[in-house]
Amino acid sequence: MTGRTGVLFATRDDPDLVCEAERLGFESVWAAEGQGKTAFGKLERWAVATEEIGLATGIVNVFSRTPAATAQAIATLDAHSGGRAILGLGVAHPGVVEAFHGTEFERPIARLAEYIRLVRRYLAGDPSGFDGEFFSPDRTAFWEAFDPVRSEIPIYNAALGPTNVRLTGELADGWLPNLYPRPAFERAQEWLDAGLERGDRERSDVDVAMYVLVSVDDDRSVARDAAAAHVARYFRDVPGYYDRVAAEAGFDEMIDRVETAPTPAAAADAVDDAFLDRVAVVGDESSVRAQLSDLREAGVDLPIVRAPSGVDRAAVEAVLRATRPR
Repeated sequence: MTGRTGVLFATRDDPDLVCEAERLGFESVWAAEGQGKTAFGKLERWAVATEEIGLATGIVNVFSRTPAATAQAIATLDAHSGGRAILGLGVAHPGVVEAFHGTEFERPIARLAEYIRLVRRYLAGDPSGFDGEFFSPDRTAFWEAFDPVRSEIPIYNAALGPTNVRLTGELADGWLPNLYPRPAFERAQEWLDAGLERGDRERSDVDVAMYVLVSVDDDRSVARDAAAAHVARYFRDVPGYYDRVAAEAGFDEMIDRVETAPTPAAAADAVDDAFLDRVAVVGDESSVRAQLSDLREAGVDLPIVRAPSGVDRAAVEAVLRATRPR
């Protein structure tokens, strides 16, 4: 396979898998957080086991840490890994922010914009005060102790809706769409372009790094069932986000069936094959590689592959083998 490729290990904390991804030529490895182990903790561990693969948070939210704390953490990871850190940010959703962290989920996009600007100032060593709506750090002597290895670390934004995608084009270095139906992705690239224009930037200034759900098996029905269970879990556990994008792409009736299904298994059965064809890469190894090539042609600069949630280690290894860059 040609082209840049990353891999997301959402809940797994397995340095051996990370080393295998590095050996196979993956450009970057991404660590999710949510309500599980901290992304920074996993990445620090993985940094010790690897030499060259990029180490990315995928993602940390902008409600549970101050910009200063996040800047400290990513700068520390960058120093410990020899300049390999990537900061993936997102607003998350009320299930994480309110139910888990106990913080109000309010004005997320405005907060995100201020957060990105302030993290950049910390990394650049700008000691001047910042009079923000959400954060107002003052100029203090403590700023002098903050000494990042790199004054600029790539910041990616996990955006779904139009306002957030436009913000990505204006401020971020990369965009992390997830479970985006292909027609919706085409429209969202127009939002990205609008943000680029607002920020007086070029298309090459933003790396489109899509999370790509990949399920591999010689028996396509087995691969399909694992991918469908993953999609159904997202729709049921995070209502109002991924399901909204799917509904806008014309799958509103399917969403109703999935969200009202009596069991997780019934919910997975309710996921349409037509929808899976638009959000997932499913099949045997040769089919998977061909579908990833199609995604690159559609405008994805960096596919970040991930196995379906809940599958065993062998299924994760199959995804690595099928999508290996070399």
